[in-house]
Amino acid sequence: MENKKNYYAVIPAEVRYAKNLKANEKLMYGELTALANEKGYCYASNEYFANLYGCSKNTVSKWISNLSKNKFLRLKMIYEKGTKNIKERRIYISNLYDKKDIGIAENGDTPIGQKGEVIYINNNINNIKKNNVQNVKAPLFTEITEKAFPHFISLFPLNYRPKTKAQKNKWLECLDKIQRIDKYNLRDVYNVAKDLRNDQFWSKNFLSILKLRNTDKNGIKYIDRFMEDYRSKTKPIGYNKIKGIIEYYIYTSPATGQKELGAKTKGGELYEFNIKQSLQTKEFHELKKYIQDGNK
Repeated sequence: MENKKNYYAVIPAEVRYAKNLKANEKLMYGELTALANEKGYCYASNEYFANLYGCSKNTVSKWISNLSKNKFLRLKMIYEKGTKNIKERRIYISNLYDKKDIGIAENGDTPIGQKGEVIYINNNINNIKKNNVQNVKAPLFTEITEKAFPHFISLFPLNYRPKTKAQKNKWLECLDKIQRIDKYNLRDVYNVAKDLRNDQFWSKNFLSILKLRNTDKNGIKYIDRFMEDYRSKTKPIGYNKIKGIIEYYIYTSPATGQKELGAKTKGGELYEFNIKQSLQTKEFHELKKYIQDGNK
């Protein structure tokens, strides 16, 4: 599972210069602040972090244990009702500005001598900003979401656009979740939304971005419906040039160990060599990339 958050990661001076923390533990602390941004706590498993950092689950457990031991984190276990089986582990970020709760020398001696300094790392733009913690709050939304927002609202009539800050934040939150949770590219979503607004039926029934994350009568999220329709309309030229196509798939060549394109057709199985014979070079590469990107 790969679900990298686009929130800012926060690594305070107390963590950066803590001598009893390893470098990877400090990095994990920053990742936890990003993951905890959504709900106020992080519920990711050790397996998630092991995959993220390319290490063992046991190593992750030691990192979290040391962060907790030094009071940078607070752990809470949620048990299944009436049992001792752990249902969920919640990791909370401790308040580092209470001296009783921080794992660093009382004098707060750091290489720059500023205990209140926090470093904010934006995962998308790799932009580092240093500010005093009392004056700065991490932004709620990514730069991509903020830049996409005005393009989306321009698709709707003035009377349907968000008018208050709260309404604007709801639209921004919706776009953020479409990108972060639903895993859709906002550029593709914009193109879909634009087509819907030009459609005779949907121009009267798609009046807010918020509808995208609502579900239809069958329990299917509208964004999933719309994106599936969009993908079917934007299939590569070569997709339907293979006669009797049932589905395409990616397989590993037993001869070379390379990922290759295969297809199931009404006439039988086709391998990459066969498919190449039926398509132009550009058509083949576009089709293979399309399937490798997870499209069917």
